[in-house]
Amino acid sequence: MIDVKSILTESNAIFKGHFELRSHEHSDTYVECGKILQYTWRTKEIGAEIALKSQRFAPDCIISATKNGMIIGYEVARNMDIPFIYLEEDGDRLSFTHCMNPSMFKNILIVEDIVRDGKIIHDILNALEEFDSSAIGISSIVKIGHFDKIEGLQVVSLLNVSAQIYKPEECPMCKEGMPLKNYKNLCSEKGS
Repeated sequence: MIDVKSILTESNAIFKGHFELRSHEHSDTYVECGKILQYTWRTKEIGAEIALKSQRFAPDCIISATKNGMIIGYEVARNMDIPFIYLEEDGDRLSFTHCMNPSMFKNILIVEDIVRDGKIIHDILNALEEFDSSAIGISSIVKIGHFDKIEGLQVVSLLNVSAQIYKPEECPMCKEGMPLKNYKNLCSEKGS
């Protein structure tokens, strides 16, 4: 069993502060899995660990939608020796490209790097619905928050991270005047 928290900490992939997330919500914690997924040996060992923990779902296909999700999703599928499909952003929605068709699979497992608020999961499920397909579970490297299910699907993660997430108008860090950092700019400084 690998120690994902140590790997993320050693890679300086866990940030503390005041962050604007992709959802436009604010958080006191941000995790950037891309900092560890750039190392193929890390991706290989993390993918193997997720595959082991995900066997209970008995998937016949893995699906991912985010860029980091596609990296780890592919590795999990490779470990389980099953097909891998993915969704891409198409305007304001996710869609299948490259002639990928989820309707041929019966036990699709969603794999992402981070599961936080369920928005990306909701978008994946909507895209699957268009093909009369559905998912059987969710696996990730990191889960941020205290929940076991999203939209009725069991969530299995290698690491649970506690974080406070706020709507912008309710954010106490904004009220204190704490500078807001965008998640896209966290690693733009040299040496980060």
